Amino acid sequence: MISTEALLAMAGRAGDRRVEVLLRGDDAAGQRAAMEAGFQREGIRRGALDGADAVPFARLPGDPPGPVPRLLPDLPGGELTDGVVTLRPLGPADIDFYAELHTDQDVIDTSVPPEPKSAEEVRLRCTWAESYWLAGTRADMVVFDTATGAPTGIIGLFYQEPPTGQAMVGYSQHPAWRGRGYMTRAVQLLSLWVYAETGIARLIAGTNPTNTGSQRVLEKAGFHQEAYLRSRLPGPANTRTDDVQYVLLPEDVLNAISPCAPG
Repeated sequence: MISTEALLAMAGRAGDRRVEVLLRGDDAAGQRAAMEAGFQREGIRRGALDGADAVPFARLPGDPPGPVPRLLPDLPGGELTDGVVTLRPLGPADIDFYAELHTDQDVIDTSVPPEPKSAEEVRLRCTWAESYWLAGTRADMVVFDTATGAPTGIIGLFYQEPPTGQAMVGYSQHPAWRGRGYMTRAVQLLSLWVYAETGIARLIAGTNPTNTGSQRVLEKAGFHQEAYLRSRLPGPANTRTDDVQYVLLPEDVLNAISPCAPG
């Protein structure tokens, strides 16, 4: 791991030249240090560190001092909880649960694309999760049963449209924990954090037309059906599936949690 002080020293010695540092995708501490020192992320460099992908950070003479602004801040206190469920960032410790969850056929069928994940895909998703969060592109979290500490599912925020302020919510739940309202709580917690702590203006989510369970989750969390998109997503065996789109606006969040809300 490289320190903030070392990065600032590198930039100072370089004077009027570009300074670049390559960091491993799983070196979140190093990436945080780079951002603190005003180094900006520049995508992914394939095979750049001993054959492994790396994340390049660079600083130019005219760049403002750090820290670099972030689109997705850390969770307050490292977690979100309502006393029943707790959301914590996905990480290397969650590899086994993530792998187990993605052996469930329902989870596979509702993934994009609807295919089983390899062991390497699972490893990279968990070990690079903090890197993507720092980049502001996605925030993946594990949903825990607060009382027992058992993992129950995964929920993610995908910030695919920063220029328009639109992000997407996606989730998967372990079969053993379905039917308890946990994912509705998780969606509500995530939505509250999004509108309280980020600049996101619209939250969307989509479901297969036959996935009534997921539709109930979204509706209970305050989402409203907005569109029906034909043949939008890849389906099994080279088919295409329709997508029912939902949206949640800031005022919808307040209505969903208000004790005076209808229903």
